[in-house]
Amino acid sequence: MPSPVSVVIPCAPKADFLAETLRSVAEQTHQDWEVVLVLDGECEQNRAAARTLPDDRVQVHLTPEPRSGPAVGRNIGLDAAKHDLVAFLDADDLCMPNRLERQVAVLEQRPGLGLVGSWANKIDPSGQLVGEMHSAIGPEVARTMLLFNCLITSTVVVRKELAAEVGGFDPRCVRLEDYDLWLRIMARADGDVVPEDLVGYRVHPDQYSRGALMGPQTKLLRRSKQALAKRIGVSGLGVAARHAAWLGVQVVNRRW
Repeated sequence: MPSPVSVVIPCAPKADFLAETLRSVAEQTHQDWEVVLVLDGECEQNRAAARTLPDDRVQVHLTPEPRSGPAVGRNIGLDAAKHDLVAFLDADDLCMPNRLERQVAVLEQRPGLGLVGSWANKIDPSGQLVGEMHSAIGPEVARTMLLFNCLITSTVVVRKELAAEVGGFDPRCVRLEDYDLWLRIMARADGDVVPEDLVGYRVHPDQYSRGALMGPQTKLLRRSKQALAKRIGVSGLGVAARHAAWLGVQVVNRRW
């Protein structure tokens, strides 16, 4: 039997797309799943959306304080997850019907893999296709991660034990908490990307990832890059050059 999956969804109050997101999980071809929904602030609208799933298929948790942020929410979900494989999904994105089936198969075939992502379709608020998000695959994933984050959070499935061993998401890495964790996982194990569009990544004005990046978290990110570089044989000078290039892109894009 294929391995069961916990789908962790952090959620800000009044998440207008949540019901659609949950339906996309319910319609998976791989049906051995649970949803761990973490509300970042009490919200009856979000609880009503959660009630569309059977009670035995969904856990609902609250963050300690409203607006604690996705790092805190995802860590609560990671800790509460019942299964060894944990898929992350943001409350405005969609899973294609075969997402879990494809990624579970890859992780079962490759026990040395610590995480697996996928390509994604870029969709607008109405769900219409507006572009594609394709990235490196195979060994190039690790090298690309030293330059920029080629993993879309809503496409990633991790092994729970490994993610917990490396400390989970670091709340200090605001808007970089996902990038930082993927680097730390890949400093211990391989990562790969399924070259198929398995997620609909929704683009809209209110999405969390549009905010500022520059700050103390960039130093923490560099440290995580250094750990991955050591594992794959990239020199310290090479890491410094790639990180400087990444910082330059953030400055050009006014991400401070």
